[in-house]
Amino acid sequence: MLGSFKKIFDGSKREESAEDREFKLKVATSVILLEAATADSHFSQEEQDKIVEILKSRFHMADGSVKELIDESKQERKESTDLWYFTNLINDNLDNEEKYNLMEEVWEVIYSDGTLDKFENYIAHKLLNMLNLDHSKFIELKMKVKSETQAS
Repeated sequence: MLGSFKKIFDGSKREESAEDREFKLKVATSVILLEAATADSHFSQEEQDKIVEILKSRFHMADGSVKELIDESKQERKESTDLWYFTNLINDNLDNEEKYNLMEEVWEVIYSDGTLDKFENYIAHKLLNMLNLDHSKFIELKMKVKSETQAS
């Protein structure tokens, strides 16, 4: 499986199938959520559970498929030098509304353990810029998720 994964991300000029594009988008989404969860060097069980919940819901995946996606995303992130490749895929394939939905999910992951660390805040702001999002909408999503988290 990892071999086919590498082939998809090898940067070759071959015609990209819809399946390949969808898989890349799943990996990019997973990488971004994982980056938000691990920004503070602590990957809590709440953050892990929230990522699984988001991926299952967003992509209509079973537990086993989500685990495989997360494992592959961790490996791909480890081998990359930065987030640009992943955010570029998202910028090329999602409209603004979909990117705001993703940013809301990033905030859900960050706040899932009940805290906002300075490194998590930093990565969220980095994603704001890399995904070309509006700052006021970004703050609105942050406050919405924060209040929902505190209410539950």
